[in-house]
Amino acid sequence: MARTKVQPRDTEVPFKAEDLIFSTTDNKGFIRSADEVFVQMSRYPLTDMLGQPHSMVRHPAMPRCVFQLLWDYIKDGKPIGAYVKNMASDGSYYNVFALVSPLTDGYLSVRLKPTSKFFHAAHKIYPQLLACENNLANEGKTTAQCIVESSKLLGTLLKESGFESYDAFMYAALEEEMRSRDEQIHQTYRCNLWELNALSPSQVMRGKPDAATLSVLHAERSCNIAGKTFERVSSLLALQASLNKNARAIMRVADTLGMSSINVSLEATRLGEHGRCLSVIASHLGETSQTISTLADSLQNQIEVTSVSLGSAVFRLASTRLQTETMLAFSRKIRSASADAQATPEDVLSKFPRQQVGSMLGDLQYSIEQMCESLRPTVTSLIQDMRRLETDITNVKRAMLTLRFAQLGGKIESSRLSDDAAVITLIESIGTEIVNTVSQISELESDMLIVGSDLKATYRQFDDLAASLTKSKEAQFKLGQPDKHVSHSLAA
Repeated sequence: MARTKVQPRDTEVPFKAEDLIFSTTDNKGFIRSADEVFVQMSRYPLTDMLGQPHSMVRHPAMPRCVFQLLWDYIKDGKPIGAYVKNMASDGSYYNVFALVSPLTDGYLSVRLKPTSKFFHAAHKIYPQLLACENNLANEGKTTAQCIVESSKLLGTLLKESGFESYDAFMYAALEEEMRSRDEQIHQTYRCNLWELNALSPSQVMRGKPDAATLSVLHAERSCNIAGKTFERVSSLLALQASLNKNARAIMRVADTLGMSSINVSLEATRLGEHGRCLSVIASHLGETSQTISTLADSLQNQIEVTSVSLGSAVFRLASTRLQTETMLAFSRKIRSASADAQATPEDVLSKFPRQQVGSMLGDLQYSIEQMCESLRPTVTSLIQDMRRLETDITNVKRAMLTLRFAQLGGKIESSRLSDDAAVITLIESIGTEIVNTVSQISELESDMLIVGSDLKATYRQFDDLAASLTKSKEAQFKLGQPDKHVSHSLAA
């Protein structure tokens, strides 16, 4: 039976920062499982949602190109983060930041309440994309043509905002959303959510804990490890900012030194016989400046590559923590609902078996494991990029010090020509540029040292997280096929 068309209303559905929505769809986007938060936020009965296309909650204010981008990523086997405005059954709306990940036979989406500066940026961009699509449609363009053009506009608007690609935007957005959410939660509870009312391992192990309790216990431990790993993101972001800042500075200095060496050469020519020694020094300055320029080009390219690797690592660390926290929240609800004796919706569960809590936990577990598996090669690639970057930095620093010796020689020679203030000032300015640049490079080396140490610690925590996730899977296996009333009570 066709659904009644919902008219949008300018009323927002209440969405608490601590709540996380999750659901799964098949490969075509039809809903096959939904948690109770999704049911509450969408204001549809569970039975009206299962088997329906996820687009049932699509808000008309959303540009089509965003969904096209989403499908492009997940069909290619890649996770994606995106801001989405959804519409509930009564026309009211709620905004989310959605992290969508591929499963073996469908997709899993985890959503949180967006509160960061990036959400406000998207809130300004989306109307422009929608207007582009609507204007082109009014001109008789096909939907596909409208999406192509609005996608180009999205790329342009992101570049104007400082992002070279959508990847760069979503990497930064997810991390910032997690930070913003953490701040709100800490203001309310003074702790992390996984620490709130956490189970005590010693208390649990005194008796005979059931599978639901063990599932919560291991999920809490996984959250704790993922949380500590996510804390190291700050050093990665600091390095990324330092890289971008210093890349521009070093390229600017390379150009400046090149022009300065030419000016010194011109001054030496003007001085004639008196400037012969200065001419030799100017030649040395010019050759070394050219070397620095070449090295700076290589350094900038490597900085760009390393910056992308840093962003990818940050995104996957944030994704792992978000999905792990979602698994914990759902596990806790399973445990608290295990005593609920509501009627069993046997017809619903037989038709939609993925709504069983065991299957829903399994989908979450699989998605977390896949994200963790992608983390190792991501971090390995980052380490390799940093090693290449260290080599480039060392080469630039060495060339700078060589240039410094030439500059000091010029300083001595210019002091001999004490009546020529222009030469003295020029040589002094070269020295100042060199000293400042070497200082910036040393700062960069210090930042890289911190990140290198953090990456080693992160690698060790991967093993701890993998072990904890294995324990979670064992508990979920023991949970087996839970009483069907539990599934009903979690989403009714």
